[in-house]
Amino acid sequence: MSGEERKAAILKAVRHLFAAKGFAGTTTRELAATAGVSEALLYRHFPTKEALYGAIHESICSERKYDKFDQLAALEPSTVTLVLLVHYMVSILARDAADPGEGSIPHRLILRSLAEDGEYARILSRRLAEFWSPKVVECLKAAAAVGDAIEERVPFECGSQFAFHLARMVVVQFLPPTPVGGCGPLNPELVSRVVWFVLRGMGLKEEVIRRYYQPETLAALGL
Repeated sequence: MSGEERKAAILKAVRHLFAAKGFAGTTTRELAATAGVSEALLYRHFPTKEALYGAIHESICSERKYDKFDQLAALEPSTVTLVLLVHYMVSILARDAADPGEGSIPHRLILRSLAEDGEYARILSRRLAEFWSPKVVECLKAAAAVGDAIEERVPFECGSQFAFHLARMVVVQFLPPTPVGGCGPLNPELVSRVVWFVLRGMGLKEEVIRRYYQPETLAALGL
């Protein structure tokens, strides 16, 4: 195994431990044992625990590819594109929360991060600013231009951020074996309710959402 392959294997192995115990709750001995290497080899690749933690954050953010986002982002900014983007975003977050393995790790890491130094959360926010917010804001402005949306007390730039974080906090209730919330099971019906709530909060009019949001059709298209 090459040095880079070993480094990648360590990152993938120890992310579960950080997700379960957080940065402060893990020791280098535990990290090395989880990765199946000696502490000396761990330090050879990552001189400090902080360096390892930072590398995990970067690697996970880089891996979180939204396979259809590029296709949706290439569409003309419009109300329809906004509806597609929000539905896809909520669906992906819900899918990851329902995955007891690799999929749920980003959710768990961000909760741990918010309870500690917030670094992983800051990295995620920077990623959102790069690939999510600009397109969503363009779509909101296009929707407002044709009378489909109203920019009232929440600026569109804030609305794009609120949408993502709100959707995430809804789905993380389903991370424990016994879900925390009382909104029913994490299924397509709940996803559609979250999408409705987010779109209304962003400023879309109710009649506009009824006109353009057809979750059954989107599911049939693989969104």
